[in-house]
This record gives sequence, structure tokens and C-alpha cells, in this order.
Amino acid sequence: MKKAAFVAFAIVLSLSLSPLVLFAQTQADEEELVKSTLQTGKKEIIVDNMGFTEDESKAFWPVYDEFQRAKQKLNERTIKVIKDYLDSYETITNEKAEALLKEYMAIEKERADLKSAFLPKFTKVLPAKKVARYYQIENKLEAIIKYELAKDVPLIK
Repeated sequence: MKKAAFVAFAIVLSLSLSPLVLFAQTQADEEELVKSTLQTGKKEIIVDNMGFTEDESKAFWPVYDEFQRAKQKLNERTIKVIKDYLDSYETITNEKAEALLKEYMAIEKERADLKSAFLPKFTKVLPAKKVARYYQIENKLEAIIKYELAKDVPLIK
């Protein structure tokens, strides 16, 4: 990925995903601003790294937007699991830990299923190599997000 866009995205991400910032939000406007900033940065990274033709770009973005809307629902569920965990991790019961783990695993399965479900939609509008490249970019960005969350979420006691 192009370094400048990647670094900018990583900086914004690290500032916005810290549990102290993300989970302490009390104003919906601030949360929406963070989401918007992250999405804008993500789109810039995609544009910088995909090399779309004009026709590919016109066909790609509606599918991308539909995919991101579906992913957002999963992201919101993930945030809820993390918030639930952070609220109780010091005194968590086995039952609560099991429930959170089951929900997390269900979300991850649905995330993989979503990527599979959208593969034909993306290959309908882009050549297979470009679809593979897009999925690589998505996976790298997801890895950054998971890393940022993992480094700030404490281990269960």
C-alpha cells in the first residue's frame, strides 16, 4: 500500500480506536465524525492502491458501499462485545465469558460469510486480480484495526 495514506490511516485509527476514546464517547456526533474520518481515509487508500479505470470505479463504488454497510453492522456488534467485556472484565463470570466468546465467534463467522457472499458481486464489476487486490487491502486494514483494539483491550482475569 502507498505509505503516506497507510500511515495517515494508521495514525487516525490509533487515535480513534483507543478504548479510552472510543468507549468513553458520550456524544453521537463525535462517534460519527470518527467513523466518517476512518471511512474517508479508507477510501483514499483504496483509490491510491487499486488503479481503477473510470468504468471500474463507477461499477465498484456502489458494491463497495453495500459491502461496507453490511460490514458496519458486524463492526457495531463487535464494539458492543468489546464494551460488554470492558465493563466486566475484572469480575467476569464463566457464563458471561462464554456468552461474549460465542457472540464474537458468530460475528467472525458472519464476517467471513459476508466476504464470500460479496465475492461474486465484486468479480462481476472488476477483473479477478483487482478483486483479489481489493480483498488484500480490506484484510490489511482489518488487521490494523484488530491490532489497535487488541493492544488496548486487557486480558481476561
